[in-house]
Amino acid sequence: MSTHWQEAKETSLKKLTEQKRIGLVTDMDGTISYIVRKPEDAAVTPRNLALLASLREKLTLVAVVSGRPAQNVRERIGLSGVEYVGNHGLERWMAGKVRHNAALTAYLPRLEASVAKLRQISLGGTQVEDKGVTVTIHYRQTENPAEIRERLRPLVRQIASDEGLDFFEGRMIFELRPPVKADKGIAFAELVQEFALDGVIYLGDDTTDLAALVMARHLREKETCYALGVRVVSDDHPVALPETADLLAAGVDDVEKLLTWIFEHVS
Repeated sequence: MSTHWQEAKETSLKKLTEQKRIGLVTDMDGTISYIVRKPEDAAVTPRNLALLASLREKLTLVAVVSGRPAQNVRERIGLSGVEYVGNHGLERWMAGKVRHNAALTAYLPRLEASVAKLRQISLGGTQVEDKGVTVTIHYRQTENPAEIRERLRPLVRQIASDEGLDFFEGRMIFELRPPVKADKGIAFAELVQEFALDGVIYLGDDTTDLAALVMARHLREKETCYALGVRVVSDDHPVALPETADLLAAGVDDVEKLLTWIFEHVS
């Protein structure tokens, strides 16, 4: 059972801060920014933004791994010296531009077709977000999200099947992605290897963060890196997250407190 991060200050978190090369990898929405009704209105809290800026001066790596496009995340955070991985690991901002997984090209026409099909679904309040290499339909703004979820699921799943795309369900969203081997866990492990980290902490709140939370435990157990996974608690968090994460944080405000503690205790 996961424990609150405050209870681990003298144990696992202390051990993390004693490592030589330390990394911080975090999700954005629901973790360092509040969940909002319109995705385009999301913004990292001023305190979390300041902490990321300060931590990049102390840590070997500060990275944001998001379901949003990499360029979108970079524009919203706007910090140099931070690594930006978008679309669940399918792309990354590098050397001033977005670099995609090479295997994606063949699926771009199918993604375009799925965008068109999703936009033909007439359910008031839904919003289709074309993210280039993935497509998401949001239903948070509908009058009855629970009812709309049940109506949408088979429709979106069928479109995914017709276009040969993978179907995913997240917090008030359904998403279609190319069947390419990529997720937040793989992206997390690649960052650990690339930056030769001795210690790292991952923060996330949604279904798509499960892979990274599982990877954190795997890396630690294999003694590849002392990795910790933190679940950021929300009212509608996925059931599996509490059992997967090592530690808990009670929402975005509590993430600010955790990042402050890390900043104060890393030499």
